[in-house]
Amino acid sequence: MRKYEYLYIFDPQEEKTKKAIEEVKDNYNKMEVRVLKETEMGKRQLAYVINKNTDGFYYMTQIEIDDFTRLQEFETDLKLNKKVIRFMKVRI
Repeated sequence: MRKYEYLYIFDPQEEKTKKAIEEVKDNYNKMEVRVLKETEMGKRQLAYVINKNTDGFYYMTQIEIDDFTRLQEFETDLKLNKKVIRFMKVRI
């Protein structure tokens, strides 16, 4: 089993943020990912403007997964999701 840490930056509007977090959790359930830790870091100012946004809602998760191909498909979906401004993955 591999462990990863994901940091997401979502659109700062509350309705969109809540929906985006729920979508991420639903995708984790579909991929049979074990969530070790999740942290809502709140709304913060971005270092630079991204897609006309100066703020973003930060959300971090630590997960454990055994099938890396599912994770690649998940990241492809994240890249297409308009609610996700940026995301970063680190293997721990």
